[in-house]
Amino acid sequence: MSACTPEQLAILGKKPTDSFKVVAGAGCGKTTTLVLFSETWSRHKGLYLAFNTAIAREARGRFPRQIEARTAHSYAYQDLNIRALERERLIPRYTLRHIRELEKELGVSVPSGCAEVALKTLTAFLISAGSKLTQAHCPEKDAKRNRAIRTFVAAAFKYIIRFEKNSFPITHDVYLKRFELDRKIAGYDYIMVDEAQDLNPVLFSILEKSGLPVVAVGDPHQSIYAFRGAMDAMAALKVQELPLTQSWRFGEDIARLSNATLAQHSKPARHRLHGNPARNSLIRLYNGKIRPTSNTLVLARTNARLFESLVNIQTPFHVLGGVQDMMHEIRAALTLFRRHTNPVAKGVEGALPFGSWKELLAAKDGENADPTAKRLFTIVDKHSHDLDGKIKAIQALHRENPEDVSLVCSTAHKAKGREFETVIMLDDFQSPAEWAVRRERALARLLKLNEQDGQPEKTLARQKEKFTRRMEECDQEINLLYVACTRASGQLYLPEAVYKFWQESV
Repeated sequence: MSACTPEQLAILGKKPTDSFKVVAGAGCGKTTTLVLFSETWSRHKGLYLAFNTAIAREARGRFPRQIEARTAHSYAYQDLNIRALERERLIPRYTLRHIRELEKELGVSVPSGCAEVALKTLTAFLISAGSKLTQAHCPEKDAKRNRAIRTFVAAAFKYIIRFEKNSFPITHDVYLKRFELDRKIAGYDYIMVDEAQDLNPVLFSILEKSGLPVVAVGDPHQSIYAFRGAMDAMAALKVQELPLTQSWRFGEDIARLSNATLAQHSKPARHRLHGNPARNSLIRLYNGKIRPTSNTLVLARTNARLFESLVNIQTPFHVLGGVQDMMHEIRAALTLFRRHTNPVAKGVEGALPFGSWKELLAAKDGENADPTAKRLFTIVDKHSHDLDGKIKAIQALHRENPEDVSLVCSTAHKAKGREFETVIMLDDFQSPAEWAVRRERALARLLKLNEQDGQPEKTLARQKEKFTRRMEECDQEINLLYVACTRASGQLYLPEAVYKFWQESV
């Protein structure tokens, strides 16, 4: 106990009979503190819910015997006896092919050209709370088509959710949704939730329905999965809040950069992050000439930039999470270029937020240019004649085991939760101040819309939604930058835009 910080002692002093939340900064020992908490209250049986299987597996070796460590999916899998189903029925995700199969099975069709929207609606509903399918689940703006799509999705959901009565494939989201509707977690005195900022509505609902005290630990500013349906779970938990601000991963310079970055957020951190005085972390400008050595991570913001960094490489490398997501995105862009229509509509894996090549070209220019559109255009424009060969070469050089290579790279999203002695950030990361400026521009446009009269109500609503979403995206980019900067424990190499921001913030 004497080695604990005052903040940790305050957490350990809380009984597991009441819910509370811990707002913990990057590298502040979230899991370690939960282990200490469970050891302190050893007479209370607890469930530790981890974000993924790897974290749950590691936690089983750290927590005392009265704590069961698992994911929510594994709990639901066992409780619903999913193992008894035929193994080939369980698939990672639904695709357009499954929408077509459901149309045939149910004898109900989606409106012409709306299969992709129906797929998005079903996906959104599966990770939402409760049984009511609302207009908000469907991204279709036309009211009549929205209603028709929801009619189909409601029928499809009713069919697939009773999976023991048919042989249709199910996803992990399907059986978790079934658990949320029909069952609840039981047999424990309390639940601990790590990475609570990444909870989606269905997981949040499962916690609420348990009726058990919840100890939620997370960092609201490491929330980078809003595009996957993650909610602001830490804010939604209306319980006492305790801080955890002493980072053990890095020194004071990286802590100061993190604090300066989060100060640009529309909801700045309430507690300042403190660096480890025993760590001498250094921040330097990346000039493109650093040769990665062991325990070094090359970090890109996007798959497109990561591809550019690997396109001419001749030595083996490892990408955290594998290269498939990157390859799907590049192939989708190439298909979009060749067909001039959205490849998703043709059933090609690798969704892009552009309905045509013309839309991608429009998105890469202008005041609020999409950086991903820029990169994808550059890749296709430069390599379209031999892009298939480049993709095959990258796949051939990729190694599944990071221990087999000296070069490890990743996107910032895939690197979340990881730590490296040296991190090199590539030039597709922008200054947090730039994202703050973009957010303020969107806010100004939104306020101006609120003052306007005479426009159709639906038109105003769509425009307001557009600028509100743009503001949220800017904050997500600041979060992503914070996550990227805090992966380093020793040396952090920054691209020019971020390094200039750091120099001006010192």
